[in-house]
Amino acid sequence: MTLITPLFAAAMALMFVMLCINVIRFRFKERISLGDGGLKELNVAIRIQGNFVEYVPLTLFLMWILESLDLSPSRVFWAGAVLLIARVLHVIGMMYPRQFLVLRQIGVVMSLGLIIWLALAILRYYFAV
Repeated sequence: MTLITPLFAAAMALMFVMLCINVIRFRFKERISLGDGGLKELNVAIRIQGNFVEYVPLTLFLMWILESLDLSPSRVFWAGAVLLIARVLHVIGMMYPRQFLVLRQIGVVMSLGLIIWLALAILRYYFAV
């Protein structure tokens, strides 16, 4: 049986590295070791990375739990696809808020909706009659 969650964990890991490199780039360019040094662009890059860390690990963990409970592989795949799309939309919306604020909002709603759906699916598994 091929597991689906590791595929999306790898994709999320690569996306995380890209977000880290973005923060490092600003830090190196502006010679800022800690904090954001009052630089708005660095603050935004730090928050994009932080938001990613706040949402992605829990979501991947919930996906893995459902997959281990033998949820349909196609459902796990679509959960991963929603996570990937949500995180990309969120990053674009945060990087370019004037043009794409709605993408950030959609990304947050998708991320929270996915976490809720995954949590309810786990509860449904345990409390199904």
